Parts: sequence; structure tokens; C-alpha cells
Amino acid sequence: MRKSPWQYFDWTLLILAIALSIIGLAMISSATQGSPDLAGTWRRQAVYAAIGVGSVFVLASIDYRLLESLGWPLYFVTIGVLVFTLLFGTSEIGAVRRFIYIGGISIQPAFPALILLIVSQASMLARNAPAPPGIPEFVGSMILTGIAAFLVFSQPNLSTATLYLATWALMVYTSGLSLGFIGGLGVLGLLALPLLWANMDPYMQNRISNFLDPAADPGAYYNIQQALIGIGSGGWFGKGFGAGTQSQLRFLRVRHTDFIFSVIAEELGFVGAGLILLIFVVLLWRLLRIAGSTEDATGRLIVVGVTMYIYYQLLINLGMNLNVIPVAGLPMPFISSGGTALVVTFFGLGLVESVAMHQRRLEF
Repeated sequence: MRKSPWQYFDWTLLILAIALSIIGLAMISSATQGSPDLAGTWRRQAVYAAIGVGSVFVLASIDYRLLESLGWPLYFVTIGVLVFTLLFGTSEIGAVRRFIYIGGISIQPAFPALILLIVSQASMLARNAPAPPGIPEFVGSMILTGIAAFLVFSQPNLSTATLYLATWALMVYTSGLSLGFIGGLGVLGLLALPLLWANMDPYMQNRISNFLDPAADPGAYYNIQQALIGIGSGGWFGKGFGAGTQSQLRFLRVRHTDFIFSVIAEELGFVGAGLILLIFVVLLWRLLRIAGSTEDATGRLIVVGVTMYIYYQLLINLGMNLNVIPVAGLPMPFISSGGTALVVTFFGLGLVESVAMHQRRLEF
């Protein structure tokens, strides 16, 4: 009797993602209550979550090896989208070009472009598998990823550009190149920091300067202070859902997006925030479990790339809220308000499910 690939669908992975999304809806609702201009935010997020969950089943049904064969077309689509955004994109912040509007819906193309890049580069890095990628594959992949990251940096969007590079670096390491080799690249990157600093947009430089010396610009440090007050005042069990003073009294800005973790910690406390992070840990275990059980190199690299895509954003967002790194515009996956980020994260999980389902030949 023929066995269906759907028997390998990881329902636990999807349920965990849905649970985090529901928590996100609740916290967005709490953070935006009493703000008429944000009243419908959680409802729109619910629509995006439903679209995202549906996309998981669609992408899971497609054999990822079909996408592997489209590596170069996917890369050119990635570059085309990023160039289009750079030329015609818009934003509410000065000359920043990060968003495009389709039918009145705001989309941040850098996120879906990275998912396409993960697939295209997984195909290139796995070309010599099970041997590590050769010099042509490695150099080619580095240049192609560097071009994409540079286009994102030019929007300007430093945090998302670093997401591109971090995702690629972990994929390269997973492909078999030694940690020492990658460390050497890191040293070269450090040597290039003066050149990077010279080409940063002033707002990027200001964020780093304000992190190193908060007293230099107290106004810029204000929101970090409010986030830390919210996190610290939550105690063990929090002030209660919808009862956080920093968010409900509007002291905390962008409380439903970048700084939603502060709202969580204030209202749900250390225990509530810890339980949410525990769900992320279990989700990570499921992702690594799929990566570890995947014998196909391309599939394994796709899973690793998606994993890094999710958890790099999580770590940067937490670090920003806790003031251990400069402010960066990366969301808390599944939790922060943002339609593009949420749907694309589910896209990534759909690719992971495709790998889990289709890496094996059909059995009879």
C-alpha cells in the first residue's frame, strides 16, 4: 500500500507556530487597546496569520526539489524584487525605501526575498554534496549573497542586511566548511568595519552611537528606558493582561511591533515571558530534528537557513529590548505586528515541512 508523504508532516511544528501567533494576537490587542488609530491591528494580523497557516500546506505539498532546480531563476527574482524596492519603494521615514504597496497593502520585500535566496543558495552550496562546496561554489555563493545584502543595506536597512549575512554564514558552515575558515571571513569582516561605518546612513550611526553613549542623546534613549522599566516592573507574574502601565499609558512607543517583548514581560511577568520563550525553544528543537534527520544536503540547508531566519530575528529583538545591542528593526517572530514578516515566516515553515515530507522516496 502506497504511503503518503503527508504522514511525515510535522504537526507539532505547525501547532507551536500557531500557538505563538495566537499569543501575538493577544499581546497586540493588549498593546493597542485605547488607541483608535491602531484598533484594527490585531484583526489584520489574524488575517495574515490565517494566510500564513494556509501557505504552509500549499508549500508543503510542493516537492522542494522542484524549487531546487529553479535556483538561478529564484535568485534573479530575488535581485529583481530588491532592485525594484530600492528604485520605487517607499516608507514613512525620510528617504528610506523598504516597502511597496500592492492594492493598498504594505509589503516589505526584503523578507520574502531572503526566503527565495535561502533556496537558491542551498542549491549552490549542496552542489558537491556530500563533500563541502568547492572554491567556485563558495565564492559564487558569497558574491551572490553579498549583492543581495548590499541592496538591502542600501534601502537603508542594516539589521535586515545582517540577517542575510548571518543566515548565509550558518548555511555555509552546515555545508561542511570548517569553523576556522568561517572565522577567517569574520576577521576580514571586522577589518572592513571602518569602511562600513563610513557608508552607513546617519540614522544607523546614531543608533550605534546612542547605544554606546546614551547620555549623548537622552531623547533617542527614551524608548529603551521605557522598555527596560516595563520589563523590570513585571516581576515574576506581571501586572496582568492589559494592565501594563508603560504600554497602556503610551509611554512605550512602537509597543505592538519592535518592543512587544517589553509589553509581554510587563503584563505576564518573568514566568509568562519565560513560557513563551520555552515554546520558541521547543520549536527550535523540532526544526533541528528535521534538519538532523534530512540526508539530502539541499533540504538540510533549507531547514538550517529558515531556522536562522527565525532565531536571528528573535535574538536581535530580545537583545534590543534588553538594551544589550543597539536598536534594530527586526520583529519578534510570530509575535510582533507585521503582515509581511508573519506570512513569510510561515512560508519558511512550509518549506521546512516540504523537506520533512519529500526528502524520502515514496514507499510501497
